[in-house]
Amino acid sequence: MSSANPRYPTLTSTSLHPKVVPQSVATSCGVMTSLLLCSAIVAFPTAADPLSDLRATLQRFPARAPFSASASLKVNDNLPELTGAEGGSTTFDVESGPSGLVMRVPPSALDAAESEAAGQKRDPEHHTPTRMAMVTLTTFDVLDAIDAATMLLNDLNGATLIAQEPSTHAGKPSTLLRIKVKATLPAKSSRFVKEPQVELRVWIDANGLPIAAERDSLYAASFLFIKAGNIRKERWEFAVSGDHLSSSRSDQENHASALGRSMASSHTVSYVPRHERAESDRAAIR
Repeated sequence: MSSANPRYPTLTSTSLHPKVVPQSVATSCGVMTSLLLCSAIVAFPTAADPLSDLRATLQRFPARAPFSASASLKVNDNLPELTGAEGGSTTFDVESGPSGLVMRVPPSALDAAESEAAGQKRDPEHHTPTRMAMVTLTTFDVLDAIDAATMLLNDLNGATLIAQEPSTHAGKPSTLLRIKVKATLPAKSSRFVKEPQVELRVWIDANGLPIAAERDSLYAASFLFIKAGNIRKERWEFAVSGDHLSSSRSDQENHASALGRSMASSHTVSYVPRHERAESDRAAIR
C-alpha cells in the first residue's frame, strides 16, 4: 500500500533535478529575455558621432553652382586698443563657377589706391587705407568664405571632439561643438616651431546646420634666445545660398610678438550674395 502523504509531496524528476526546466517555462523565459534585450536597445540607442553628423551635413553643400556676391572689407592696423591705429576699407565683387574664381575691384578703389601710392612717394608717412585693405585679404580667405563647407571639412580631417554642449546663438538655442583640429607642420620646420594649437568651435541649429564658427590658432617658435608667437582668432557667420554654405561675415584678429615687440591687426568682411542684393534693391525702390 502506498498513499501520498499531503504533508510530504511526492518528489518528481523535475524537483529532483532543478536544472531541468519544463519546455513551456523555457520558452517563456526566452521570450521575456528577447523582450528585455529589445527594450534595452530602444532605451539605450547607439551613441551618435557629432563629427560624422557634421561631415554628412557639410557634404550636402558641394559649391558647384555659380555663385556671386558683393563684399565690403574693413581693416584695422594695430587694433583700436593700441595707439597709432590705422584703418582702411574697400569693396569688391567675387564670382565663382566653372571658369574658376574672379575678384573684381571697382575703378574707384583702384583710383584711390593709385592716388595713395603717389601721396606716399611725396610723404612716407602718408596713410594708404585703400592699399592696406587691398593687400590684407588673401585669395584663400575669399575661397573659405564662399565655400565654407570645404573649409570646415578640411578642419575635420583627423580632428577630435573635445566637447558637445548646449549653447545659444543670436538668441536661439543651438549646439556647440568644440573640436581639436589636427595641425600640419612640415618636418623641416618642427625643430624650431612648436606644434600649433588649433581649436574649432561650431554652432549648429535645431536643423543640424552650422550657423557660425570660431577658430583659435596659437603658433610659437624659438631659436636660441629668440622667441616669437602669433595668436589668430577667426569667426564666421554662415548662410545657405543654393548648394553653397557661405560666410555672410568673417572676422579675423592677429596678435604677433617677437623680440619684445608686439603687433596686432584685424579685418572684417561682409558678403551679400547677388540675388539677395537684388532683392534688397528692389525693396528699396518699392
